[in-house]
Amino acid sequence: MTKEIVNEQPVETQQVQTVAQKKSERNHAIEFWRFFFAIAILGYHIGTILAPRTMAGIIEAATWMAGAGEILFVFTLTAGYFLVKHFKRLQANPEYASRTASGRAWEYLWGRIKALLPVLALGIILGVIAVAIFQESTFAVAINSVFNGLWEFLGLYAAGYPAAYSQANGAMWFISGLLICSYIIYWAMCKNEDVFAGFIAPFLFVFLGGWWAWSGTRASQAAFSTLGEQYSTNPSVTGSAVSTGVIGFNNGLLFVLIGMCGGVIIYYAVEKLKKLNYNIATKVILTIVYLAVAVLIVMFTIQPEWLAGEFIINNSVASGDVPSVVTNNWTYRTTIHLLCIVLVTLTLLGKDYVTALLNNKYTAKVLDYLGGSALYIYMLHMPFIYFYVEIRGKNPATPYSWAEVFWVVTAISVVLGCIVKFLMDKFVIRKNKTVRTEAIVASNGETVPVTAVEDNEAKVEKVEVKEEVQPKKKSTPKTVSTRSTTTKAAPKQATKAAATNKETAKPSTKTASSKKTASTPVKTTSVKKTTTKKTK
Repeated sequence: MTKEIVNEQPVETQQVQTVAQKKSERNHAIEFWRFFFAIAILGYHIGTILAPRTMAGIIEAATWMAGAGEILFVFTLTAGYFLVKHFKRLQANPEYASRTASGRAWEYLWGRIKALLPVLALGIILGVIAVAIFQESTFAVAINSVFNGLWEFLGLYAAGYPAAYSQANGAMWFISGLLICSYIIYWAMCKNEDVFAGFIAPFLFVFLGGWWAWSGTRASQAAFSTLGEQYSTNPSVTGSAVSTGVIGFNNGLLFVLIGMCGGVIIYYAVEKLKKLNYNIATKVILTIVYLAVAVLIVMFTIQPEWLAGEFIINNSVASGDVPSVVTNNWTYRTTIHLLCIVLVTLTLLGKDYVTALLNNKYTAKVLDYLGGSALYIYMLHMPFIYFYVEIRGKNPATPYSWAEVFWVVTAISVVLGCIVKFLMDKFVIRKNKTVRTEAIVASNGETVPVTAVEDNEAKVEKVEVKEEVQPKKKSTPKTVSTRSTTTKAAPKQATKAAATNKETAKPSTKTASSKKTASTPVKTTSVKKTTTKKTK
């Protein structure tokens, strides 16, 4: 008989082996796309939002990166996918699965908030300073902007609370959209995974997505929609002014919800597809499809006119007109969303040769670091567009080019994003305890998942347990409920428990088989005991 020690508690099993679950290999290819699209969105904000709306005559109107406004859909898809992946990993622990759905959902939300709150505060502060300087606002206006921005710290910006119309860092709407939708989806998954993943998520994706496409809705944090009408603070944006009698949903929030539901569907599709056998011919076909989709998306992102035809930006701010993007083309925005779904699915599946190339060990660390900093780049880039224009000058003899602003702001944002990632990993994220799941595999093939909690300061010690080998018996391993809490115990406790077990383990003399067993040599079994220190 062997004795396994998990979370300081002995677990007795018959012919049991403790096996750590294999940590899923990180997908470096998806990190590459996350970084690329974050940079593209930076260019989009320079060319189609900031330049025509507030800096007419300063920066030339350009359509470079104008298609990146639709590529934001990739981030919603990956957010939904990794949410389900996180849920499935923890769901394997019976003790965790027995907790309430609301408790687990709040815990998940709080984990995301902690990982974003410092950067969120930095982005809002920089945004307030940049806009105040650029618009030559008074101190009172700047303070009022910070005060109104308190809704963002509650994650309710994208829901339409006051910050939606006064936030200095406008890119933050997407962050609060992720927080709101993450809680709702995670709660629904905990409550009933089968109902949500099998019915609600596909239903929302099909019907809300279809309405979104049919009505031509855009992901605007300053516009609301009911099923049939759209309303905004400015009627030129959606065609209808805000009415006090309107009850609807923020367009930005709907955009995130549709995309995350798509990501949930992608997770189950990818898990199913991974089980299939892929020969060389199939991989070649997937590679061709992958390349075709990637090229089309990159072309539309960098310069939509290459695919979409004429792309006109109305830059007549001085005359009182509201800037708008007018397209005369054959490419629907939702068709680009479909290509994004295919790209994300194939990348996460990882069976084509392009993904295999991106997943090489030589560039893995670089791609992971850049991909990990993508969200920080997104959260911090807007203020530096204002800062650059302020330093460069608001009244140039001739408007300076979009490329000039793009490359300078990109360099600043990437460097700052990487620095912030380093600081967050070192002082915030790495300090949080992580869950390590182990599986006890019995002789009958059944797997009993057991969870322990560890952090960076975990130490592993070996405890030698000498026991006489007992005859095999057909029995079901006992179900053990372990708490995911970290305790600090002295190694002597484990040794004492092992010694006690040795004394109590006596060979049976009732049967002939047990007599034979008693004469067999003593077998030594090494059992690992994990002790962890509490996070300071």
